[in-house]
Amino acid sequence: MSIRPTTLILATLLAVATSSRATTPGQQCAASKIKAAGKKAACLLYLDAKVAGGATADPIKLQQCADRLSDPEKGAFARAEARGGCAVGGDAVAVEGTVDAFVADVYGALNIGTPNACQAAKIRAAGKKASCLLVLQAKNAAGHGLDMGKVQVCEDQLSGPDGTFAREDAQGGCATTNDAATIEMKVDAFVDAIVAAEPTAATCAIAECPAPLACDTMAGACWQPPLQTRPQYQLQAAHTPSGDCNFAASGGIDTSISAVPFIGGAPVSPEVYDIDFLTDPVCAAGGSNDVDNTAGVNAIHTAGAKAICYVDAGTDEPFRPDHQDYVDFDTACGGCLFGKPVAGFREERWLNINDDQGQRSFILGKVDARVDRCKADGFDAVEFDNVEAYPNPTGLPISEATQLVFNTALANLAHAKGLTVGLKNDVAQVAELLPYFDFAINEQCQEFGECSTLDPFLAAGKPVFQVEYQVGAGTVCPAANGANRNAILKSVDLFDTPWTPCR
Repeated sequence: MSIRPTTLILATLLAVATSSRATTPGQQCAASKIKAAGKKAACLLYLDAKVAGGATADPIKLQQCADRLSDPEKGAFARAEARGGCAVGGDAVAVEGTVDAFVADVYGALNIGTPNACQAAKIRAAGKKASCLLVLQAKNAAGHGLDMGKVQVCEDQLSGPDGTFAREDAQGGCATTNDAATIEMKVDAFVDAIVAAEPTAATCAIAECPAPLACDTMAGACWQPPLQTRPQYQLQAAHTPSGDCNFAASGGIDTSISAVPFIGGAPVSPEVYDIDFLTDPVCAAGGSNDVDNTAGVNAIHTAGAKAICYVDAGTDEPFRPDHQDYVDFDTACGGCLFGKPVAGFREERWLNINDDQGQRSFILGKVDARVDRCKADGFDAVEFDNVEAYPNPTGLPISEATQLVFNTALANLAHAKGLTVGLKNDVAQVAELLPYFDFAINEQCQEFGECSTLDPFLAAGKPVFQVEYQVGAGTVCPAANGANRNAILKSVDLFDTPWTPCR
């Protein structure tokens, strides 16, 4: 079994996600969509204004206005969602309906006695104000704040003393008069509706997550790790100096490992091991990649510790025995399953966890089969890796809401089998996922300044297992111990050693 990509790549990807923390993918997406809705409204009302002034409607230009927002390939919504990380996805039709209803409402209120230059000017002004306000709301969604001075400028262009409506009414010849306040209310209500439709972060209420499923004690022990539980994270078999399998009787897992903790004193040993459910081929008969590591689980239990089953859920790893099933599904659906390669691992690809062609259902079915093996092997809990696709460059339109649905389904899947479950990374969604998960497993929160996002787990009495690769014990351990996180220092290859427990 080669070096597990899931650890090293998350180090890289978390760095990418953290570097753009000032403006999240969800904020960027919402900003793009809000701005696009305003542009479409202004575009359509500009064309309506021409018709109100006596011109003939141009269906080609009308379609061009619509396509700016909703074209499935080149429209602003499709482009925003293709970048990934939107709070919600697939909402172009709904937002387009809101825009069209607003445009029809304004046009219906002002298309009186036309052709009429005054009515045309008022229609055009309504579109300009809507776009003006939504540009400012887009900046606000991106995290730059709402400039109330500029908001007032947008308002005054339509309804101020020198605004379009006052100016046109003063010149005479209008079919409607003193209607600035009425149109202004329509514009403001439309702006509010668009902003409300484009949240900058998803919630389970928005995503319509399944209800949390309690761990089924009739199906399994539902072991809950104590708040203070010392972990080991080993995803590769220990090797002898010659490169052969070490600790063959325990599937390559060193259950005799001990070390003096950072706080000093006598050597200590792990109290829970996070290992793959499959034996590293270097330790499997015939070099097979399809042998369950029951020997490792049994040895861990004999040592008085517990075992967490590592399951990759969000990417396709070519060395997995069920890899061909993923390839076959992707071929059958015309390439709907695989996204871009994971950074640093060209053969491992992100999976499309949307369900428009049954992708999520297929993935959950494969994961379900893997977890069945975890349960049969005697594991006490499970962790699902690569469950934060939305902020990463997957090449797939994975929204925050889609990620919430996927992650909560995974947690419920484990609980239905009597296994407790850990949330791997995905620190941005901790608040929504906390009710579903029994503990947290995090890589490099100290390195990327994200450890405080895990505090809700600790406050709920649920342990946090922290792994650091690049930061020294003198920096990691005092902070982790002070916060009551269970931290260890490892190298990214995740052999048995090095292993430095903080306490």
